[in-house]
Amino acid sequence: MHYANYVKELRLDLIMKNIKTKLVINILFAWFGICLAVADLKTQSNPKMYEIDTKNQVLKQKQAWSRSTPLLGFRLETIDAKIYSIEKAGKPFVLLFLSTQCPVANQYIPRINRLRQTYPDTEVLGIYSNQEDHVEKIAQHVQRMKINFPVVRDFDSKLAEQIGAMMTPQAFLVNSNGEIFYAGSIDDNRYSNRVKNTYLADAIEEMLAGKRVTISQTKSFGCTIHQTEISSDQITYSRHIAPILQRHCQNCHRPDQVAPFSLLNYQDAKIWSTEIVSYTQKRLMPPWKAAKGYGEFKREKWMEDWEVDLLSDWVESGMIEGNLTDLPIPIIFNDGWSHGHPDLVVEMSTPYDIPAEGEDEYRHFVIPTDFDKDMYVSAFDVKPGNPRSVHHVIIYLDTSGRARELDAEDPQPGYSRFGGTGFDAAGWLGGWAPGIMPSPHPDGTGYLLPKGADIVLQIHYYKTGRVESDLSRVGLYFCDSVDPKQVHVAMAINNSFQIPADNSNYEVVAEWQPETDVYAVSVSPHMHLIGSDMRVTAVSNNGKIQDLIWIKDWDFSWQSIYHFRQPVFMPAGTIVRAVGHFDNSATNPNNPNHPPKSVTWGEKTTDEMFIAFLDVIEAKDFQPKEISTLPLIELTNQ
Repeated sequence: MHYANYVKELRLDLIMKNIKTKLVINILFAWFGICLAVADLKTQSNPKMYEIDTKNQVLKQKQAWSRSTPLLGFRLETIDAKIYSIEKAGKPFVLLFLSTQCPVANQYIPRINRLRQTYPDTEVLGIYSNQEDHVEKIAQHVQRMKINFPVVRDFDSKLAEQIGAMMTPQAFLVNSNGEIFYAGSIDDNRYSNRVKNTYLADAIEEMLAGKRVTISQTKSFGCTIHQTEISSDQITYSRHIAPILQRHCQNCHRPDQVAPFSLLNYQDAKIWSTEIVSYTQKRLMPPWKAAKGYGEFKREKWMEDWEVDLLSDWVESGMIEGNLTDLPIPIIFNDGWSHGHPDLVVEMSTPYDIPAEGEDEYRHFVIPTDFDKDMYVSAFDVKPGNPRSVHHVIIYLDTSGRARELDAEDPQPGYSRFGGTGFDAAGWLGGWAPGIMPSPHPDGTGYLLPKGADIVLQIHYYKTGRVESDLSRVGLYFCDSVDPKQVHVAMAINNSFQIPADNSNYEVVAEWQPETDVYAVSVSPHMHLIGSDMRVTAVSNNGKIQDLIWIKDWDFSWQSIYHFRQPVFMPAGTIVRAVGHFDNSATNPNNPNHPPKSVTWGEKTTDEMFIAFLDVIEAKDFQPKEISTLPLIELTNQ
């Protein structure tokens, strides 16, 4: 009896437990279903929002796009780590949502390729928001479909959700203020030979002409966007850090280059994370000295504040590697000539052995030319013989023969000279540094290479701790115009200053005025070791001022030639004014004089210079397509 009751109670207890377990499981499944439903409402396509388009025999939106919120702070990162933003581009964008698998989107790619060529003043960006489209898959799609415009991986489908994109292909025409002028299909038929209405092209033409866009919304047809179900704000190397290092660091930080260590992968970044954060926060790296907002330049190497913050936040959050499929397409480094094979290659006459120890060295190598007429150099490139030691190269021209004399006086190859060249240069061909590809001059223009001139390479050598050997080469590209126009070198120069000992903020001013209308295409400040800063402005005849460049933290080791993004027009009589300061105090670690002494102009390490070089082209010889539109300022406090 007792046994029977025990069994009955045990069976009842097990039944109750089973019921409870099933109830819990059912509740969990119900809750999971609700979560999925919520996620589905947020991120997945709803069949009720679509219908079959009878003309194209594919899905179509039932209602056209209807949002109107501008894209503020618009910034996108391509799969090869380039940044695009409306604020920087200053021109309209077409955001085209694509898929690696949608057959309709693929049918439109040739049309978009042609559209980009037809409207060069409008930027086209392909956006991949499908959760299944990872970076490598997108890269393969770009290559297979011969896409000629930059493309973006929309991680977590954030842009699609922000802008309201639902289909591929779907186009959004955005003006330079982030306002959406058109949203919808590219045209009215997936088959190009049947197209009657070119909605996107018409909208671009109307917007560029300053007219109201007649048709601003249409229903998109094609394939739905498969948005990511779970988004993540976690900072990872693959998604966030690798693109930054690729943009700013890897040109130098790779094997057999001038940087002391590589930053090509996750392990590199993790090992050197302390150095990365410390040097970027202090703005010592990457080595771009031009202050932001004071002139606009080609190939700027400035690291944005948000990038610096991301590096620091990644380290603080534990340096997570992330998903390898999120990595950007790696750079294929071009160790050949950057502008194709040169018209002429010149090189040092004999290798130079760089000592293992001591201060950095500035050595000059004379390379004779044998041209029987004047030549015009439109571009150049440098192939350092030893990338580990060659810090930078400046190419001067000598017609006096003095450089040859200095070379003959020095028993080693070339001759040593700090700060200057030892001769009055007849001109220059420009400067080179690792990671900075020299910019060609505008078509039909170039530096004058006088008949019989010597090319003099001023090479800054970095000591590596062992003896290094260098045999550097220079490639020259000549202007092929029948009537080439000269790029002149102008100077705002002051060589009559005297910097008192113990003065930590001594001001020097230099000016230059063009006698005729000119366009400035580059600027290059120059001081020696105790320089602190230099600001260069252009003061027009009506007193308005335009900033050309401001180097707030001068470093002699990182001097460069800064090419303006667009030429700067300077009417005759414009005053180019350079204002700089010197720290001749005992607390300046760069001061070569201990104790400090009075310093004047000269070429020695203990002397100083103050020059703002400008490359200019006379306006009568040159009409650029675009000129600088930097805002005029009211100069107050330096």
